[in-house]
Amino acid sequence: MIFRQIIHDDLGCASYLIGDEDAGVAAVIDPKLEIDEYLRLTRYFGVRIEHILETHNHADHISGHGSLAAATDATIHIHQDAGVDYPHEPFTDGWELGVGSVTVHALHTRGSPARAHRLRAHRHVPRSRAVGSA
Repeated sequence: MIFRQIIHDDLGCASYLIGDEDAGVAAVIDPKLEIDEYLRLTRYFGVRIEHILETHNHADHISGHGSLAAATDATIHIHQDAGVDYPHEPFTDGWELGVGSVTVHALHTRGSPARAHRLRAHRHVPRSRAVGSA
């Protein structure tokens, strides 16, 4: 299982590259505007980015989802209530996405608007779990 946190030092935010090296697939959660680091990491791990997930509309930074989708042909996912006008596949609370042997679950962030979600990723191996929220 790949689980890399990428810190956006200038903004105090983070994004995540998650994936499955054996299956050769990955996803990026909340990508920053500059996408070179994600592309470098995919070459290093030998994976391709198939999904881009946004946890919310970003008032705290400008997302790189558009450039990353153009560079990788990945599908962008964001909550159905986000009110965005760019091409995407919407998700709702409880939605699951398979990224090789890794499953990502969308969980509503308690006390936040319905369109803001945490994403939990775990590998399909008993008693082996990595949990992250974005």
